[in-house]
This record gives sequence, C-alpha cells and structure tokens, in this order.
Amino acid sequence: MKAGTKLTLAAGLGAGYVLGTRAGREQYEKMRAAVRKVADAPAVRQTANVIQVQAFEITKNTATKGREAVGHVVMTVRHRGEGDGAVDDLG
Repeated sequence: MKAGTKLTLAAGLGAGYVLGTRAGREQYEKMRAAVRKVADAPAVRQTANVIQVQAFEITKNTATKGREAVGHVVMTVRHRGEGDGAVDDLG
C-alpha cells in the first residue's frame, strides 16, 4: 500500500472515530435501532432467506461437480497407468 493511501486511510479512520465518539451513546443507540428496524423488515428477511437458499444450492452443486471432476481425473490416471505397464498405486 502506498504511503499516501495509508495516510488517507488513517485520516479517515481517525475522523470516523472522533465523529463517532462525539455522537455519543444516544446517537449510537438511534443508529442501532434503525439498523434493527431494517433488518427485521419482512422484505429484508425474505430476501435474506432467498439468498441463503441460493447460496446453499450453489455450494451443493459446486461440491457435486468437484467430486465428479476428481473422479474423472482418478479414472483417467488409472487408465493411463494400465496402458504403459506402470504399477497402479491409486487403488
């Protein structure tokens, strides 16, 4: 990271800290309540559930394809080993 970028980042973090501490606990609680209200909204919860289901399906499909690919590689290696007289150490 460049020195100018580090300085900008440090200044931004410092300004955020100062502004946050000046806002105090009351402002923090207001922001927290607003975030909770949005998070508890039915539309947000429904969208989060849909995304969770989609992520699960993608993960499941990716794992299945990965297992299939590994199986194909193993079979290819075994097949090549049979043709040249090499010893099959995979099975």
